[in-house]
Amino acid sequence: MAERSSSDASPTGDPLIAQSEEAEIDARRAARAANLFDVRRLIGGLFLIYGVILTILGAGESDASIAKSADININLYSGIGMLVLAALFLAWAFLRPLSGALDEPGEDDRSVTGAPAPAGADAAAQPGSKTGSRRAGSNRGRAGGKRDPGT
Repeated sequence: MAERSSSDASPTGDPLIAQSEEAEIDARRAARAANLFDVRRLIGGLFLIYGVILTILGAGESDASIAKSADININLYSGIGMLVLAALFLAWAFLRPLSGALDEPGEDDRSVTGAPAPAGADAAAQPGSKTGSRRAGSNRGRAGGKRDPGT
């Protein structure tokens, strides 16, 4: 009995389909990892933890300690503020996931149709550019770089 190799592990036996399926799985795995380590989730989680702690401490504060802070229950108010900020960060992270932003082309992406062509030093840096491959002194002729055939 012949065993399937890893290149043609597709149910159809086609190695190109298997390669396409593996690429799709890798893309989903990368998107999941990008969302997992999104800074907005980490910041929102920290504000949530500290907000819960301060809200609990503020709710159980004694009248004597509140009187020491000019009759303002600062732990309760700052805890509630942190919970609101955590809700904003987490809503932002879940409503606009990072994986969707990674798929969208950015403003600096010059491969977009209708993007302006690079000019100047940017054009010389492009692969295959003939701007940077000109020999030094090749423009020594008359204006416009035309050489006199007799010289």
